[in-house]
Order: sequence, then structure tokens, then C-alpha cells
Amino acid sequence: MKFGIYLTFILLLSVVVAAQDRNSPDNQPHITPKNMPPPKENVPPDVAAGEAPVGESSSKDSQIDTNAKRTSKPADDASEPDDVQEMRPYDPHKAAKDVEVGQYYLKQKNYRAALERFNDALLYKPKDADAIIGLAQTQDKLELSTPAYGNYRAYLEILPNGPLAKQAQEAIKRLEPTVQAQKESPELEQVLKEGQDALARNDFETAYARFAKASQMAPDNAMVNFHLAESLKGMQRLDEARLFYQKSLDLQPHGPQAREARRQISEIRMVLGK
Repeated sequence: MKFGIYLTFILLLSVVVAAQDRNSPDNQPHITPKNMPPPKENVPPDVAAGEAPVGESSSKDSQIDTNAKRTSKPADDASEPDDVQEMRPYDPHKAAKDVEVGQYYLKQKNYRAALERFNDALLYKPKDADAIIGLAQTQDKLELSTPAYGNYRAYLEILPNGPLAKQAQEAIKRLEPTVQAQKESPELEQVLKEGQDALARNDFETAYARFAKASQMAPDNAMVNFHLAESLKGMQRLDEARLFYQKSLDLQPHGPQAREARRQISEIRMVLGK
């Protein structure tokens, strides 16, 4: 009897303990276990406080300073264009090529083409001695005495002992009387200089106007008549040019421009058929 009562008490006690264990908070689902910190909720990180977003490092190396100043201008920012200074191109290779072609034309007695090439060479290399002496020789052949005289002197300033120094010195002595004679008549000198400069630019209309005026001042000057003929030929007024070439020959049949005048007369006759 006593054993039955004791057994019943043990069974009841087991049931009570089991019920208490089931009701324990540690065994409840979705309940935070004891002694564990509560989980953080999905709260956005406080970037202003220096917290890094999820998946990103909190290191300052990975953060962008939006307040930093821009040190370089974007490629498409044309608000402040660069200060570009245009300069005359310096190209000794092109200058050498123009000199080579100019010397060829000079040998072929195509003086106008040679004049243009030597002038072009000096645009690429202003102090090129070969271009300067070539220009002087061409101007000399064209009876452009004053500019030829100046360029011979310019060559000697660059190469006083150059390969063509002796020829330049002889040309200066030969041209000096003509240049000095022109200086004695300042007005005629100025008109001739303007005409010669215009011929050097192949500005034939301006050259004709200046040499026509010079012809009124010095009608018996063979050089003036020769340059007047050149200007007219450049303007394609060939018949008039032939007449002035002939006049320059009549005035100086053995002058420095006589051979070229005869050649020009022959060419014009072939073109005109008379």
C-alpha cells in the first residue's frame, strides 16, 4: 500500500517537472534566449556618424570626399580656353626642300618660280643662308638691285667666310653704284623699291603701277623698262610686255638684262604667233 502511494507521488512529481520544463523561456520558439543580446534591427547605417554601409569597408581609403576641390578641368570643359599663341612654323626640312627646288629653277632661268621658292624657304627658316643667297642671286637676275644688294649683305653677315662669300662681295661692289644712284633720287628710289617689292610678291598690278610711274620719271632707264615689261607679262598683257622688253634692249643692248629680254621677246612671239 505504502509502495503504491510512493509510486503515485513520483509519477505526479515527474509530470509537474516536465510541464515546467516545457514552459521554460529557453525552450520557447522565436524567443530570445536568456543572457543573449537582442539582435539589431535593419536600421540604415548612420553615414554622417562615420558608419560604413553594409558590405563596405569603414576605411577612409574607400570613401569619396565630395568636398574635395577639382584639380583638373574636364576634357569637355571649354569655359576657360588655353592661351595659344600662333607662331610662324619653323621647319628646316621644308626650308631645305624649297631651297633645293629654288636652285633648280634658278639654273633653269625660271626666276619667278625661284623667287617664290626662296621666299617660302625663309618663312620656315628665316636665317637660312642658302635661301638668302639664292634669293639675292634671283633678285639680281631680275634686276631687283636694291633687295639683291641687301640680301647679299645679309648672307655675308651670317657666313662672312661662306662658300659664296667672294661672289656676294663682288655682287655688292657691282650693285653699289646702282643702289647709290637710286638713293640720289629719293622719290624714284621709293617708287622703284615699291615696284620691286610688288614683283617679289608676284603682285603684278601694283608693280605695273609703280614702274609706270618710274617710267614717267626716268623714261630712258633700261632697268625701269625691263621691270615694266615683267609686270605686263605677269598680267598677261604680252604684246605690251614685248614692246617694253624691246625698249630696254634698245637702251642697253649689252646690259645685264639684255639676254633675258631677248629670251622673253622670243617666247612672247611664239605665244602670239608674230
